[in-house]
Amino acid sequence: MSSISRDDFLTKGDGSFSFRQLHQSFSVSRRQYPQAQMTRRPNLLGLAIKYHEALPQRIRRYLNSRGIPDEVINSNLLGWNSQHITIPIYNREGVVTSLRMAKDPEDKRPGPKILSSPGSTVELYGWDQVLKCPSQIVICEGEFDRLVLEANGFWAVTSTGGAATFRREWAEELKAISQVYVCFDRDEAGQRGTTVVGVMIPLARVVELPKEVGQGGDVTDFFARLGKTREDFLKLLDRAKPIESASRLAMQESAATRSLLRDRNAGSPLIKRILRVKSQIPIAEIVGQYMTLSTLEPKFSNFSAI
Repeated sequence: MSSISRDDFLTKGDGSFSFRQLHQSFSVSRRQYPQAQMTRRPNLLGLAIKYHEALPQRIRRYLNSRGIPDEVINSNLLGWNSQHITIPIYNREGVVTSLRMAKDPEDKRPGPKILSSPGSTVELYGWDQVLKCPSQIVICEGEFDRLVLEANGFWAVTSTGGAATFRREWAEELKAISQVYVCFDRDEAGQRGTTVVGVMIPLARVVELPKEVGQGGDVTDFFARLGKTREDFLKLLDRAKPIESASRLAMQESAATRSLLRDRNAGSPLIKRILRVKSQIPIAEIVGQYMTLSTLEPKFSNFSAI
């Protein structure tokens, strides 16, 4: 049997899946690695295939309800290890280096929604998308969000380390793509993550999810809960702002919110007591014992009003 690429496997044929072909395709690409390096790593691709074959219908229905159709489930080998939904993570060379494990939707116990297999390192999920050199790509927050975007015809990647973790070497690869968009969750963590990416990819543009997704809302909420379409998301891309101006606006909105909360609580006994104590502390005099305040005095004069 001649070897095939992962792309050929996913795009040719009648839509049926041959795990033997898939395993052969990736095995060929792994022959370039020294045997010593390969033996240190467990056969995670084989494990991912095993878990995929064990995926129960209730989990398929759950993933479908989250905007991830069977075609995307199959092509990305989403699986089930009897406790978690498994997502194989490939590195730049196409080797499965870890499994992400999402919580059973019926498990209502407190705990993290998603974990990584032991010995995992942070990876960019969606390297195959990057290496195809598309004209545009979306950096999103979370593996399921990436799969939802893929299901709607968008090239997308995400960090397995969350919004605040993005490596410079990933950014260098993404700079080759002419249109890079950032669409993180609608919360402060998402804003901070956007700033992190913006430092490394200054030309990226920020996609702002509508208020209807709610606080902490994400791409999955946009498509699955609100029933939005690909065309709706394209409109968000058209309205995307340069990352610098978007970050500045987010910081202004955050500062305005803090000011509003401070004003709303200004009349409370606790706030009055804090302001009274602060007004009685001679900050400039204390600091002046350790440094010259001639150039700093104007700044300190208003400190008690903060």
